[in-house]
Amino acid sequence: MEFVFELVLRWAHILPAIILVGGTLYMVFALHPAMQATDFAEKPELKNAIRTRWAKVVMICAGIVVLSGIVSLGYQAMKYKFPQHYYHGVAGAKLLLALVILYIASLLTGRSKNAEKFREKEAFWLKLNAVLAVILVLMAGTLRIADRVPKSSDSADSKAAITSPEETSSENS
Repeated sequence: MEFVFELVLRWAHILPAIILVGGTLYMVFALHPAMQATDFAEKPELKNAIRTRWAKVVMICAGIVVLSGIVSLGYQAMKYKFPQHYYHGVAGAKLLLALVILYIASLLTGRSKNAEKFREKEAFWLKLNAVLAVILVLMAGTLRIADRVPKSSDSADSKAAITSPEETSSENS
Protein backbone atom coordinates (compact mmCIF):
# COMPACT_ATOMS: atom_id res chain seq x y z
CA MET A 1 0.00 0.00 0.00
CA GLU A 2 2.93 2.31 0.71
CA PHE A 3 4.14 1.82 -2.86
CA VAL A 4 0.75 2.90 -4.23
CA PHE A 5 0.75 6.01 -2.01
CA GLU A 6 4.26 7.00 -3.15
CA LEU A 7 3.41 6.38 -6.81
CA VAL A 8 0.16 8.38 -6.72
CA LEU A 9 1.90 11.19 -4.83
CA ARG A 10 4.69 11.26 -7.41
CA TRP A 11 2.24 11.30 -10.33
CA ALA A 12 0.20 14.03 -8.62
CA HIS A 13 3.35 16.13 -8.44
CA ILE A 14 4.96 15.39 -11.79
CA LEU A 15 1.96 15.60 -14.15
CA PRO A 16 0.81 19.13 -13.20
CA ALA A 17 4.47 20.24 -13.11
CA ILE A 18 4.91 18.98 -16.68
CA ILE A 19 1.80 20.91 -17.74
CA LEU A 20 3.03 24.13 -16.10
CA VAL A 21 6.63 23.93 -17.34
CA GLY A 22 5.60 22.74 -20.80
CA GLY A 23 2.99 25.48 -21.11
CA THR A 24 5.52 28.11 -20.08
CA LEU A 25 8.10 26.88 -22.59
CA TYR A 26 5.43 26.76 -25.32
CA MET A 27 4.52 30.37 -24.60
CA VAL A 28 8.16 31.49 -24.62
CA PHE A 29 9.23 29.69 -27.79
CA ALA A 30 6.04 29.57 -29.88
CA LEU A 31 2.97 31.51 -28.76
CA HIS A 32 4.45 34.85 -27.67
CA PRO A 33 6.83 35.19 -30.68
CA ALA A 34 4.00 34.26 -33.08
CA MET A 35 1.66 36.79 -31.48
CA GLN A 36 4.33 39.49 -31.76
CA ALA A 37 5.03 38.66 -35.41
CA THR A 38 1.41 38.99 -36.48
CA ASP A 39 -0.88 41.97 -36.61
CA PHE A 40 -4.60 41.36 -36.75
CA ALA A 41 -7.59 43.13 -35.29
CA GLU A 42 -8.66 40.32 -32.97
CA LYS A 43 -5.27 39.91 -31.25
CA PRO A 44 -6.34 41.44 -27.88
CA GLU A 45 -9.43 39.23 -27.76
CA LEU A 46 -7.39 36.13 -28.62
CA LYS A 47 -4.76 36.95 -25.96
CA ASN A 48 -7.52 37.46 -23.39
CA ALA A 49 -9.21 34.17 -24.33
CA ILE A 50 -5.91 32.29 -24.04
CA ARG A 51 -5.08 33.99 -20.73
CA THR A 52 -8.51 33.19 -19.27
CA ARG A 53 -8.32 29.50 -20.17
CA TRP A 54 -4.67 29.16 -19.13
CA ALA A 55 -5.36 30.88 -15.78
CA LYS A 56 -7.67 28.04 -14.75
CA VAL A 57 -5.05 25.44 -15.67
CA VAL A 58 -2.33 27.37 -13.81
CA MET A 59 -4.38 27.65 -10.62
CA ILE A 60 -5.46 24.00 -10.56
CA CYS A 61 -1.98 22.70 -11.38
CA ALA A 62 -0.34 25.12 -8.94
CA GLY A 63 -2.55 23.93 -6.11
CA ILE A 64 -1.85 20.27 -6.86
CA VAL A 65 1.92 20.84 -7.24
CA VAL A 66 2.23 22.79 -3.98
CA LEU A 67 0.10 20.36 -1.98
CA SER A 68 1.77 17.23 -3.36
CA GLY A 69 5.22 18.81 -3.00
CA ILE A 70 4.70 19.65 0.66
CA VAL A 71 3.27 16.19 1.40
CA SER A 72 6.14 14.53 -0.47
CA LEU A 73 8.78 16.61 1.32
CA GLY A 74 7.29 15.78 4.71
CA TYR A 75 6.98 12.11 3.82
CA GLN A 76 10.60 11.88 2.63
CA ALA A 77 11.83 13.72 5.74
CA MET A 78 9.93 11.34 8.04
CA LYS A 79 10.96 8.18 6.22
CA TYR A 80 14.63 8.79 5.33
CA LYS A 81 17.92 10.31 6.45
CA PHE A 82 20.05 11.85 3.72
CA PRO A 83 23.79 11.27 4.23
CA GLN A 84 24.90 14.01 1.81
CA HIS A 85 23.22 16.67 3.97
CA TYR A 86 22.19 18.73 0.94
CA TYR A 87 18.72 17.24 0.46
CA HIS A 88 16.76 19.47 2.83
CA GLY A 89 18.51 22.65 1.72
CA VAL A 90 17.86 21.92 -1.95
CA ALA A 91 14.28 20.85 -1.18
CA GLY A 92 13.64 24.08 0.73
CA ALA A 93 15.16 26.18 -2.06
CA LYS A 94 13.06 24.24 -4.59
CA LEU A 95 9.89 24.99 -2.63
CA LEU A 96 10.71 28.71 -2.45
CA LEU A 97 11.59 28.79 -6.16
CA ALA A 98 8.32 27.02 -6.97
CA LEU A 99 6.40 29.71 -5.07
CA VAL A 100 8.19 32.45 -7.05
CA ILE A 101 7.43 30.67 -10.35
CA LEU A 102 3.78 30.21 -9.42
CA TYR A 103 3.50 33.85 -8.33
CA ILE A 104 4.85 35.04 -11.68
CA ALA A 105 2.53 32.63 -13.51
CA SER A 106 -0.46 33.87 -11.52
CA LEU A 107 0.36 37.49 -12.35
CA LEU A 108 0.79 36.65 -16.03
CA THR A 109 -2.68 35.08 -16.05
CA GLY A 110 -4.40 37.32 -13.50
CA ARG A 111 -7.25 39.81 -14.00
CA SER A 112 -6.23 42.53 -11.55
CA LYS A 113 -4.84 45.94 -12.46
CA ASN A 114 -1.46 44.84 -11.06
CA ALA A 115 -1.54 41.77 -13.31
CA GLU A 116 -2.35 43.94 -16.34
CA LYS A 117 0.57 46.21 -15.49
CA PHE A 118 2.81 43.15 -14.96
CA ARG A 119 1.90 41.88 -18.44
CA GLU A 120 3.28 45.05 -20.03
CA LYS A 121 6.66 43.27 -19.79
CA GLU A 122 5.20 39.88 -20.62
CA ALA A 123 8.15 38.70 -22.75
CA PHE A 124 10.63 39.35 -19.93
CA TRP A 125 8.50 37.62 -17.27
CA LEU A 126 7.77 34.62 -19.50
CA LYS A 127 11.48 34.13 -20.24
CA LEU A 128 12.45 34.57 -16.59
CA ASN A 129 9.78 32.09 -15.51
CA ALA A 130 10.95 29.58 -18.12
CA VAL A 131 14.55 29.82 -16.89
CA LEU A 132 13.44 29.46 -13.26
CA ALA A 133 11.28 26.46 -14.18
CA VAL A 134 14.21 24.72 -15.88
CA ILE A 135 16.38 25.38 -12.80
CA LEU A 136 13.62 23.92 -10.63
CA VAL A 137 13.49 20.76 -12.78
CA LEU A 138 17.27 20.39 -12.42
CA MET A 139 16.94 20.76 -8.64
CA ALA A 140 14.26 18.05 -8.66
CA GLY A 141 16.65 15.75 -10.50
CA THR A 142 19.29 16.40 -7.83
CA LEU A 143 16.82 15.44 -5.11
CA ARG A 144 15.75 12.32 -6.97
CA ILE A 145 19.27 10.86 -7.09
CA ALA A 146 20.11 11.63 -3.44
CA ASP A 147 21.12 8.59 -1.40
CA ARG A 148 18.73 7.87 1.42
CA VAL A 149 18.88 5.81 4.60
CA PRO A 150 15.63 4.47 6.01
CA LYS A 151 15.14 5.98 9.48
CA SER A 152 14.13 2.61 10.92
CA SER A 153 17.75 1.40 10.51
CA ASP A 154 20.06 1.33 13.51
CA SER A 155 22.69 4.06 13.47
CA ALA A 156 25.46 1.41 13.54
CA ASP A 157 24.08 -0.18 10.38
CA SER A 158 23.28 3.12 8.65
CA LYS A 159 26.30 2.96 6.29
CA ALA A 160 25.25 -0.49 5.12
CA ALA A 161 21.64 0.62 4.72
CA ILE A 162 22.34 3.49 2.31
CA THR A 163 20.19 3.04 -0.74
CA SER A 164 20.19 4.84 -4.01
CA PRO A 165 16.87 5.77 -5.60
CA GLU A 166 17.41 3.05 -8.22
CA GLU A 167 17.70 0.38 -5.51
CA THR A 168 14.61 1.74 -3.78
CA SER A 169 12.66 1.66 -7.05
CA SER A 170 13.71 -1.90 -7.86
CA GLU A 171 12.68 -3.06 -4.40
CA ASN A 172 9.18 -1.69 -5.02
CA SER A 173 8.67 -3.45 -8.37
